[in-house]
Amino acid sequence: AAPVAAAAPVVAAAPAVTYAAAPAYTYAAAPVAAAAPVVAAAPAVTYAAAAPVIAAAPYTAGSQFHAQDEFGNLNYGYANINSVKQEVGNTYGGVSGGYSYVDANGELQQVQYIADGAGFRVADSRLPVAPVYDGVAPTFNPEPLVAPTFNPELPVAPVDTPEVAEAKAAHLAAVAAAAAPAERKRREADPAFAYGFGTAHPTYAYGYAGLPYAAGLPYAAGLPYAAGYAGLGYGLPYYG
Repeated sequence: AAPVAAAAPVVAAAPAVTYAAAPAYTYAAAPVAAAAPVVAAAPAVTYAAAAPVIAAAPYTAGSQFHAQDEFGNLNYGYANINSVKQEVGNTYGGVSGGYSYVDANGELQQVQYIADGAGFRVADSRLPVAPVYDGVAPTFNPEPLVAPTFNPELPVAPVDTPEVAEAKAAHLAAVAAAAAPAERKRREADPAFAYGFGTAHPTYAYGYAGLPYAAGLPYAAGLPYAAGYAGLGYGLPYYG
């Protein structure tokens, strides 16, 4: 069987206690103390900023040299923090050398030169450099030419006005009349004098200046001209 819990003991109530009222106490007022004097605040002290510390420039040692003989051969140069140079050669034959320095823009400039009988030649980084064209050459592909077409209007002969046509006709008639041969009259031959191949000229026997031809002899050894070649008559006379 389950265990049975014991009943709690009964406690008797405490008797009521009555307290007497406390006697009233009276306190005297505290004395008022005089106000303390006002003390002015001390002025603030301002300290100047410390001066920046400048680092000392690094020490760089420069150097120079020079060598020369009695034949004019020379070799000299120098080097420092700003620039450097060297030159070698002969006073009478020519020299070569170079120098370099850092310009105001902080860029290193270098110069190499030769001075001799051929003149002064230099390779200088300060000289302008021509641009290098690495693009593509342009291509030229024009359109093919087309021959022009020429179709002019055919000329039309002008038409003469009636006045012009009449003047032309009159002009042509006058030209034709001037070109026509004039009518010629036939001349009758003189019966008493007729020329022919077999007829001697009446004055043939007389030579120049009234003298007979060939010292008074007729032509062909004294024979009349009518004898003709080889003594034969030349033909029948012509009577017109």
